[in-house]
Amino acid sequence: MESRVNYMAIGVFIVLFSVALVAFAFWLGKYNQDERQYRRYNVFITESVSGLAPEAAVKFHGVDVGKVESIRINPRNSEEVELVLKIKKETPIKTDSNAILKFYGITGLAFIEIAGGSKGAPLLANGDDTVPTIPSSPSLIQRLDESLSDVASKLSMTLDRADRLFSDKNVDNVARSLENLRSLTTQIDGYQGEIKALLAQSIALEHNASESLGAMKEAAGSVKTASGNFNTLVQTKMATTLESLEATSKESHTLIKKLEASVDRGDYNIAPASSELTSLLEQSRSLTSEMEMTLRSLRESPSDLLFKKTPPKPGPGE
Repeated sequence: MESRVNYMAIGVFIVLFSVALVAFAFWLGKYNQDERQYRRYNVFITESVSGLAPEAAVKFHGVDVGKVESIRINPRNSEEVELVLKIKKETPIKTDSNAILKFYGITGLAFIEIAGGSKGAPLLANGDDTVPTIPSSPSLIQRLDESLSDVASKLSMTLDRADRLFSDKNVDNVARSLENLRSLTTQIDGYQGEIKALLAQSIALEHNASESLGAMKEAAGSVKTASGNFNTLVQTKMATTLESLEATSKESHTLIKKLEASVDRGDYNIAPASSELTSLLEQSRSLTSEMEMTLRSLRESPSDLLFKKTPPKPGPGE
């Protein structure tokens, strides 16, 4: 009876083991089938990945496309954290795509966001032996930390400069400068009367200058009138004298020709020419007298040349 029970237990065990073996074979085949639907990518991050754990979600423009398979320190660079991402094959990871560490609200849980990837960029190659690397970009927290650090550094520098600017020595210098400015303002107030008098003198000087300019214009008109008088004098008196002189010259020339013709004939009859010569001498004497009178009048009263003619002074008894 006992031998039959042992056989029964052994048979049940073998059946259960066979079923389990078949189930494991089916599961293993399904797992391998799932593995063929994914690709692996490396991501190297230089910031803290606190809040990120294995099996964390990987999103592409907000859509779940995979998971974080492993997290470790990069053995070749201790400043980097190496992530292995398991992403579906149909996900278009481009050469210009970036991996960014993001967080769910205020819970502190992190995930990886694949951003970027232009339409015309080629796909990131995935060879059989090498795992492609997706470049990483700093997260929002890191950018804020860097910005705040920069702002804090600049604020500290500004405060240091402000502290040096408002030192006791500079404050004293500013106080003295203000005191000197107040004294200068007081002196300027005292000079207001003198400044007003100087302005009045300037106005009077401008008026005198205007009057002088008018006088200069009148003098210029007088000079112009005098020039016209001079031209009139030359054209009247001197022109008449020159005409008389020209006529006398012509008569002399005619007389000389007559004398030459008489001599050439040999008759030496100069009686007709003597009367003409006498007349010519009288005209020359009259012309000479007229020129002497003109020169004497100019010598006695030169102003008549530029202005008006001066009437002759009456003699004694006139």
